[in-house]
Amino acid sequence: MLQDDEWCITGRVWVWQLNQKVYVAYRLIVAVGLVVWTAVDLMDESRTFYQDRVWVWFIFATNWSFLLLTITAVYQGVCVVYYTIRSPGGTDYISVDKMHTALKVQWLLQNLSCNSAIVVTISYWSFIAFLDHSNFFMTDMSQLKHTLNTVYVLLDILIGATPFRVFHMLFTICLGSIYSLFNAVYFLNDGTILEGRHYAYNVLDWGNPTEAIVTSVLCILQSVLSQIILYELFKIRTWIFYRIYFRVSDKSRDSELQSIMEEPAGYMTYLDKVAEEDTVTTQ
Repeated sequence: MLQDDEWCITGRVWVWQLNQKVYVAYRLIVAVGLVVWTAVDLMDESRTFYQDRVWVWFIFATNWSFLLLTITAVYQGVCVVYYTIRSPGGTDYISVDKMHTALKVQWLLQNLSCNSAIVVTISYWSFIAFLDHSNFFMTDMSQLKHTLNTVYVLLDILIGATPFRVFHMLFTICLGSIYSLFNAVYFLNDGTILEGRHYAYNVLDWGNPTEAIVTSVLCILQSVLSQIILYELFKIRTWIFYRIYFRVSDKSRDSELQSIMEEPAGYMTYLDKVAEEDTVTTQ
């Protein structure tokens, strides 16, 4: 499902003309910021609400998502530094014809983290904040964690050049299913969090299986909605890119599409011509 050709088109064309050092600095700042935030949140919640039982922090889906977002940011920071050192002038046209395994992993992580962040935000502000008044859900830090995660994701999609595909929602659905299974197994085996509480979220109380199953299904539907949001935002970013850098009129695009359909084997698009000229120039 993570196909090379989809990445190649994005990697060589839909990249903002940003100073490379600025982009590297952005990635590193985000990575360090999220690592610090995660560490502070883990220690603060453990001390304030979980009687210093750090492991309780890892039971909540919100924290799974936030930790995944942090891991993704760190991985992106490592990748951007590595490829910057390897190719100081930027990744060339030829090297992106086959996507490296490291970039496939990054693509997978980013899809999972972005989708799950939006699901967490929608879930919190649509029902958790109103149905579960536990102290650790009502703090300013908790509200920020359930809001700024998605704000960051949406801005990062507009800044970066990662493509999104609707069918990649399956990855997040699998992750959500793993969490639901973990949650059910843990609490059905007398797992507790605070003061004998046998559930992380009152809408995911497996003592009431019907309600818990309905919640799980709703989360799957939210994953579908989130992936559609990501895909549409990706399309908007691409449209903006073409408008800024190529300014190809709708009439010209229609004419080019017709030529592609009539001469599929030998026709070269405008972007292919640009890439070929760049290749000839560098030789």
